[in-house]
Amino acid sequence: MGDFLLLTPGPTEVPKRVLDTQSVPMIHHRTKDYQAILERVNRDLQRVFCTAQPVLTFASSGTGAMEGSILNLLRRGDKVLSVSAGKWGERYRDIARVYGLDVKSYELPYGQAVTPEAVGQALKEHADAKAVLLTLCETSTAVTHPVKDVAALTRNSGALLMVDAISGLGCDELRMDDWGVDVVVCGSQKGLMLPPGLSFVAINERAVKMIERSDLPKYYFNFADTLKALKKNDTPFTPAVSLVRGLEEALKMLLEEGMEQVWARHERVARRVRSEVSAMGLKLFAQRASNALTAIVMPDGVASKDVIKTMRDTHKVIMADGQGELQGKIVRFAHMGAACTDAAADRGLTAFRDALEKAGYAAAARR
Repeated sequence: MGDFLLLTPGPTEVPKRVLDTQSVPMIHHRTKDYQAILERVNRDLQRVFCTAQPVLTFASSGTGAMEGSILNLLRRGDKVLSVSAGKWGERYRDIARVYGLDVKSYELPYGQAVTPEAVGQALKEHADAKAVLLTLCETSTAVTHPVKDVAALTRNSGALLMVDAISGLGCDELRMDDWGVDVVVCGSQKGLMLPPGLSFVAINERAVKMIERSDLPKYYFNFADTLKALKKNDTPFTPAVSLVRGLEEALKMLLEEGMEQVWARHERVARRVRSEVSAMGLKLFAQRASNALTAIVMPDGVASKDVIKTMRDTHKVIMADGQGELQGKIVRFAHMGAACTDAAADRGLTAFRDALEKAGYAAAARR
């Protein structure tokens, strides 16, 4: 049958073009050759993030960039509003708590999305808040939050809108400058079609002004130093050279297709997967679904781990179990990045249907 098909919500499939670019001989990073690569990468990152503002790149997981955004833009004791409805919103909240911020936590049941009205009310109750922490795509539940509508509220307030788009960027529409989002955090191993290891933070002028007032400890994730180096197409510390070269190729692929078309492709494939799953008589978990993945509720008597094992062992298709309280209860069928194609969706649906039937659920009869 060939290679395994990775339909997990990160890491995702890495295109051959990107893999080939990463395998070229190493170059030294303090050279004009590497600086030219970084200049092109920085320019193309701005286009993918839909911003004219700087995008900082770090050698870390996405969580590192989340932590860096807290360290550099806020100060001890600052009040922040945290919106969470899953594991990753909770992570942003918990990082803020670790560094002594005054976190007002708004926790929704898993599967739900926040409403702009709820955020607006929270901003009224806490007019002195310095930031709102929000997730674009909550991959633990497949929910997407209404970032555009929330940005319409925060852009005229004293609070930065800081968005964890680690899973959603390149899958769900996100227009940083047009919407007025202040901070966008991302990781390399999702919609950007790279291996894990790079993280990104895009910051607008409002956010840059917050750097000077921050009093939280920082060394590696120092945005002031990184911005200074970025102006010279350089980095304060040794970059992940091979990953950055792969990033250049991945960005080329996205921009060759065009971000509007990339978003449309993810929406179309997501809609198709959800339609097929619903036709099997199964329930979708997310009330406001992301285009990056579909969370499928397991029918009574069927454990997600059994379905996932059959797909892996019989069909070489890898999907993800639920996390935390959802473990054993949902299967997460990702369609993001290079695996967001009709062919990948077909193979995934075939494997999923067969695994359900082997687990005792007559999916085919319900189509």
